[in-house]
Amino acid sequence: MAKSTAFDPVLSSRASAFLVGLAKAKQRQVLRLLFQLAEHPTQLGDYATREDGGREIQHLTAGDWHFSFWADHAVRELRITEINEL
Repeated sequence: MAKSTAFDPVLSSRASAFLVGLAKAKQRQVLRLLFQLAEHPTQLGDYATREDGGREIQHLTAGDWHFSFWADHAVRELRITEINEL
């Protein structure tokens, strides 16, 4: 995971709490997917929603996982707002 990515993945407290509750093997799988996603921060999800403030949140299903995220271009971070296991 030491490979430099286009953006750094940054998890919300909700996404972090979900991640630490997973078994180690699943944590590694999710982290691998997050770093792959951060290499392509402008990737569109399967669908998008808007927050109350108007920010567009992308929603992407990858294998057994659903990720909600948005790219913060000003600081080169991919903000992961939610992670769910399908």
